[in-house]
Amino acid sequence: MHSLPLLLGRVLTGVALALAFTWLLAQLQPWVATWWMEQFVWWMQALDIPLQTAPITTQTSGLWLLPVAPFDLPLRDISPWAPWAHALVAISLWWLAGWLPDAARPGMFVLRFAVLLHGCAIVYFVMWPASFSHSLFEHTAGGFRQMWALMLITPWMHLLIYYLLPFPLWCRVVLTSTSVFYLFVLAPLLYATHAALIHQAGLILMPLLELLFGVMVAVIGMVALYGWAMGWSPMLQEET
Repeated sequence: MHSLPLLLGRVLTGVALALAFTWLLAQLQPWVATWWMEQFVWWMQALDIPLQTAPITTQTSGLWLLPVAPFDLPLRDISPWAPWAHALVAISLWWLAGWLPDAARPGMFVLRFAVLLHGCAIVYFVMWPASFSHSLFEHTAGGFRQMWALMLITPWMHLLIYYLLPFPLWCRVVLTSTSVFYLFVLAPLLYATHAALIHQAGLILMPLLELLFGVMVAVIGMVALYGWAMGWSPMLQEET
């Protein structure tokens, strides 16, 4: 990237393409919000999880403020001993991670990092369970809005790291379209999974899901798609 010749035509084409994607997403914003919520409700019904929804009562405006319909999803009654059971599982996973072979060493680091995150949540819920103020609705609505924000910035990220490279226009369109569609499909599936897990295990899972299995999952997929696009044959490249 440092030595890449910055051709004016390529820059202008990239900016125009990013603006076109942003305009299209802005037009689709109400439909995306509605479809995500419909899919979320469908999954709760399919999993036989009680859910009460209400129409959107607050008027949100602006490209970044995705409207999310409020809902109420009651949690199961959790035993007071549940945090100690989580602690036992966390300690066991930390110990088992040390037995992974050398080839799986990166997996050991990821697993132990997850154990550390969940361990902090366990300590918090043992000592100050009543002071946890986040609700499942706030977690889900925040997740949907983060995914929407990631969809909006995807064309502009690609402008900086892909559109300026000597790939044909159709390659740029395919990469951004695929990435945005991936986020569009992932969001309701991911946060329906979060809701189902939190419904079963309680709010103690929320910090781990938020920090390690939320937007991070989307980012990993985005990086994979970018690597796929960067691996396309050099025969596709052009200098315009």
